[in-house]
Amino acid sequence: MPMKPGVLASADTAGARPAGPLVLGLGAGAAVTLGWLLVGDLGIAIRDRAAQPTALEMLRQAGASDTATSLLLATVPAVISVLLVPWLGYRSDRCRSRHGRRRPFLFVAAPLGSLALLGLAVTPVLAPALAAAGGIETRACTLALFCLFWTLFECAALTAMAMFTGLVSDVVPRALLGRFFAAVRIVGLSVGIGFNGWLFALTERHLASVLACAAFAFALPVLAMCLMVREPRTTSGPVANAQAMPRERVRQCMAHPSFLLAVAVFLLAGVTFAPFNTFYQYYAHAHGVPKATLGALTAAGYAISIASAFVVGWLVDRRGAVRVSGAVMLLYCAIAAAGWLLVDGATSFKVFYLVHVALSGAYFTAASSLPMALFPAAQFVQFNATKDMLVVLATIVVTAVQGPLLDLAGHDYRLTLLSAAICSLLCVACMARLHPTVSPSDQPIKAAP
Repeated sequence: MPMKPGVLASADTAGARPAGPLVLGLGAGAAVTLGWLLVGDLGIAIRDRAAQPTALEMLRQAGASDTATSLLLATVPAVISVLLVPWLGYRSDRCRSRHGRRRPFLFVAAPLGSLALLGLAVTPVLAPALAAAGGIETRACTLALFCLFWTLFECAALTAMAMFTGLVSDVVPRALLGRFFAAVRIVGLSVGIGFNGWLFALTERHLASVLACAAFAFALPVLAMCLMVREPRTTSGPVANAQAMPRERVRQCMAHPSFLLAVAVFLLAGVTFAPFNTFYQYYAHAHGVPKATLGALTAAGYAISIASAFVVGWLVDRRGAVRVSGAVMLLYCAIAAAGWLLVDGATSFKVFYLVHVALSGAYFTAASSLPMALFPAAQFVQFNATKDMLVVLATIVVTAVQGPLLDLAGHDYRLTLLSAAICSLLCVACMARLHPTVSPSDQPIKAAP
């Protein structure tokens, strides 16, 4: 629907007023704001598209087991999400500063994440020196330093992701969220294409240089966005609620219609993709797929996702995020089941991997605006962070188990596809209990009777 200049994402943002020409509405101000938000997303995309694949290669070179890899790349972020992100989200929703309620957190997260990645870059040089000085094994020292710097980076990156989502909820009109997140997906996928097409193969020999580049690529766009995007002003409000106990905050969220059902959808979607995405490099290596080929396949899958992103976003704006996400997830369920049954060599793995990247990308595009449709804008980060907390509590269990199970199963990575097929089917079943009311773009989603 058409939006008037200066109109915010939702009337739920109590006390909000237009902040000037950079608040999204119509005309040049809309393009400027959208552009700077996408610049910020360019930096945030570095975590998933560049930092995580490089970190996985670093662990492989260090000889980390499946258990250690799962704990460091999956369980540690989940624990951080439980302990840090909900608390920061609650504080952010009630922050009243001259810089807004999201940007102060982003101003801290961006440089912290950059420093952490630079620490990872020097770890291959620092670990042998510390090991020699302390008389400990170099591999153990490398893994310890990796754990330290990666944990710091995840704290910064997850904070930046949460605050960016909150900033989008504050600024972008609900009727445009589907297409805006399609543009966000295109930015992230473009980063992935660039990394996998030109830099991924270099991680074997130039790991430190790739990490150093990722450090600056993470921080600079986020800081530029913070400087150029103005948040809507909010009235001072009852800040005393910021001292509420976590139990009270969770209770507030539980009172929201269909909150637990929404949590189930996000949880099952997360555990659908997480096991395979954690170990796909190991899976490819087991089938003898060269790193350059894997990077090219990833880039090709991202290109397919880019080509379909605006179509998916348009469908979301027309039909609703739940319907479109459910259709894509059902298709992925069939593909995952076929992969579990049929992937038995390099050729079949390459076919499945390309389809996996394209379909999972379509799902994430369709589901990007699900939280905005489900949760009230005035307390969006609180609700979204509480959802994340509940989701990752379950994810911690899954990620803590998947590594040891794969070690015990003799590194049979087909099990990640069986898990994906089962969880995606359950996710579709939960989505079937959700339906939009009146307008998919503007109304919350409630449980079906």
